[in-house]
Amino acid sequence: MKKLITLFAIFATLLFVNEVMAQDDAKTVDRNGTNIVFKLDAADTLSDNSTTLSKQIGLGTKQSVQLYSIQVSLDSISGTPTEAWVLGGSMDETNWVTISTVNWAGTTSDTTFYYTDIATGIAWRYLKVGGTEGGTAKAQLTALTGRFFDEVR
Repeated sequence: MKKLITLFAIFATLLFVNEVMAQDDAKTVDRNGTNIVFKLDAADTLSDNSTTLSKQIGLGTKQSVQLYSIQVSLDSISGTPTEAWVLGGSMDETNWVTISTVNWAGTTSDTTFYYTDIATGIAWRYLKVGGTEGGTAKAQLTALTGRFFDEVR
C-alpha cells in the first residue's frame, strides 16, 4: 500500500511540475497547436516617434504549416496614435518576412484587429507581432492572444 501511495505522489508531482512549466513557456506553440496569451503590462507602450515594440511566438521545429488567428488590442492613451503593426515570419529569428501590416490611426477609443492565416503554405518557425509609433502620441498594447493549430492537408 505504501508503494502505491508513493507512486501516486510521484505521478501527482510530475503532473504538477509539467503544468507549471507549461505556464512559463506561454509564447511557444506545442505539437498540436495551442492558445497563446501574452502577459502584458504598462511597459508594453508605444510613444513619441518611431518607438517600437514586438512580441515573438516560437513555433518550434514543427514540420507542418501552422494556421493561426492572432488578436491585437490597443488603447489610445494620449494624442492620436499613428501606428503600423506588422506580422512577420522567420525561419532563423534573424531574417524576418512581412506577412501582413495593419495601420492604425488611433482615436480616444480602443481598437482590436486580427491576423488570420488560412494557409500560406509556409511552415514558419517563428512569428512576430510588432508595432511602431509614427507620431507624438501614446498607445498601449492591452491584449495579444492567439490560437494556433496544425494544418491538415
